Amino acid sequence: MITVHLPVTLADAFGAEPLVTLPGQTLADVLRSLDARYPGMAAWLVEPDGRLRPHLSVFISGHRLPPQSHISVRLQEDSDVWVLQAISGG
Repeated sequence: MITVHLPVTLADAFGAEPLVTLPGQTLADVLRSLDARYPGMAAWLVEPDGRLRPHLSVFISGHRLPPQSHISVRLQEDSDVWVLQAISGG
């Protein structure tokens, strides 16, 4: 099972817990499961072309995905996925 850590603001907006455990072999699988449980969440996370939205930073087991990575990324059975809202400014 994959452990997904969501920003509290996102979890609150969808009535989710900030820590969710879901099945999946790819990030796409996990996001589909997340969207099935919390309808509309995937649209907030993923562009129509399957890439992560630019306002996100996503880490898989401690490794940051490049900005706007495609969600076809393969996961290990015990991966931790952290979804963070990117911060910009000066």
